[in-house]
Amino acid sequence: MTGATSLTSYDELLEASGHHPVVELDVGRGAPGPSWVARDERGGVAVAFARNSDHGVPGASVLGPAAALAALVADPAVQRWFHDGGFRHLSRPVGLDDLVEAHLPVGSVGGDWEWMWTRTAPAPVAGEERVLPLTEAARDEIVALLLEASPRTHGQPFARPDQVWLGVRAADGSLLACGGSEPSTGGTPTLAGIAVAPAARRQGLGAAVTAALTREAVARTGACALGMFSDNEDARRIYHRLGFTTGMAWRSRWREGSLPRLARD
Repeated sequence: MTGATSLTSYDELLEASGHHPVVELDVGRGAPGPSWVARDERGGVAVAFARNSDHGVPGASVLGPAAALAALVADPAVQRWFHDGGFRHLSRPVGLDDLVEAHLPVGSVGGDWEWMWTRTAPAPVAGEERVLPLTEAARDEIVALLLEASPRTHGQPFARPDQVWLGVRAADGSLLACGGSEPSTGGTPTLAGIAVAPAARRQGLGAAVTAALTREAVARTGACALGMFSDNEDARRIYHRLGFTTGMAWRSRWREGSLPRLARD
């Protein structure tokens, strides 16, 4: 195994990662450098790179097979980069958590989640015709629905520019379902805050909102991504049915006090 090598450009990182979809669509040219690469004796490649959260909180990610990843995170230069970089969170492949934590400790706060992506608009979904745009005037309604139906969400309605929010309303005007997207540093619209009121579940409204958001994103930018908690089996089935591919299963850990919360104020 060899030590890590610094990469000074996004193009170098993209090439080293094998054009991994996380690097191409999620990280993109908007992520700060430098990044790092290490190789094992069998040709396996691991990379480390800065990756802000979808709320702009500075963090980092590492990916690659175990042997190459071990060489990467054991390198003193990578350790200095991580510890001196002001990173508040670190994402690493599920199953390799102990290997990374031994060299790049962060803490115990966080969870397992999956990053998914697609470049294809989904087939029409029943109920999609009910999906309507939501403006910032609906922010308090969206927050109330998220608190009731999806309290773990990282969605922060209208907290930053360039968000798109869609929803479904009942005949009386009450909000039954919602979902939003926000561009990653790579510019890819990334879905968050998809929620359905408990009394309106099992009607396909979550799938309808997701399909509409995905269709809009693919038409506008050519791709769409999302993150989901790994224990949400129902959501996984819906997303895969709509054409999303699981690009990475992550285990993220955050420094104490850094974990994003739903915007309430």
